[in-house]
Amino acid sequence: MVEEKMTKFCLHGPESQKAARKRLENAYAAGRFPQALLIEGDRGIGKKALAIEVARMLSCTNSEQVPCGICPGCSLASNPGNTHGWIIPLETAEANAKSATDVSENSKAKTVEDIKAGYIAKIFENPYSVSYVSGIAQIAVEQIRGMTSQFSLTSENSRVVIVAEADRMNESAANALLKTLEEVPPNTYFILTSSAPGRLLQTIRSRCNSLCLPSLSLAETEEISRTVTGESLSPDALGMALGSPGMAMYYNSDIAENETRAFQFLKDSAAGNYSDLFFDLDKYFARDASAVDSAIVMLDFVEFLVGDALRLLVGEACRLPDQRQNLETLDLGRFGSVALEKAILEIVSASEKIANRKNSVIVALQTLSIGLFEGYKK
Repeated sequence: MVEEKMTKFCLHGPESQKAARKRLENAYAAGRFPQALLIEGDRGIGKKALAIEVARMLSCTNSEQVPCGICPGCSLASNPGNTHGWIIPLETAEANAKSATDVSENSKAKTVEDIKAGYIAKIFENPYSVSYVSGIAQIAVEQIRGMTSQFSLTSENSRVVIVAEADRMNESAANALLKTLEEVPPNTYFILTSSAPGRLLQTIRSRCNSLCLPSLSLAETEEISRTVTGESLSPDALGMALGSPGMAMYYNSDIAENETRAFQFLKDSAAGNYSDLFFDLDKYFARDASAVDSAIVMLDFVEFLVGDALRLLVGEACRLPDQRQNLETLDLGRFGSVALEKAILEIVSASEKIANRKNSVIVALQTLSIGLFEGYKK
């Protein structure tokens, strides 16, 4: 009697997320893997990294080890040029670029497939990145329609589509995807990732099996960041990351400049020194799309600084240890815990208004600076 070999499943990833990977391996081994999977969790914790691993597993044709990393299925799932296997946010001009089928053979024009392949390559280089596409990019309905048009092509192999940052679908795209999820074609799998699943249509969420991915340990965050960038993290970037390698790398970039701006913003706001502050805001934040991302980053630092002022009040350790001395000198604690808690809510609100384009960057920051600690200043 020939002994039947057991298939070995080996989805790779951080130890902190081992239980989540095991749940997926068990579902696949039991033949009950969902055709629509929603991987949710904080930004930059590895949702796309896991989605790639799952795509390899579902595409693998090896019977002994899954994913094997060498079979045609694994190779396809690992190929950035496999643009049909991805839906990613694009800016309007990028999404409206001509398709490869619509340009002449010798054309040097960049097609939408070229653009997507470039972004997908960035994802493979750093699947933890939170800034591989611009903040104004979104998933348009044309991408969903282009994807579904491929379903008419028959294939004996599994078809896997990763919908990255699924919460950035516009309304038309979301409705188009919903129709597809209502009747998923055979042997087809959708893997959605989202750091804001509440923004997804409830009907889309109800048609997906959700997997909540946990954040990583400090050691894992530091190790992954160093492996990707070859650089050590600032203690402050590590403290702000809250277990997200993607956010750690994001904050670590230009951290000295961002901390200086954030501290000066708080200092001038607390002192009511608005003329100098407004002059600096006009100088720092150009009146173009790049100002949005820059302002949001600065406000993240401002929020953490105020949060650390609260921690100092109750004797807790600072998340930004390198800024402790500056915070003690500034003494925001003199306003009291209620004022600091209120300030954090105002900072978050200002950041959301900037992100959603409800206010211009300059107007939002000026309004915030005047309102911070209002009624508590002496």
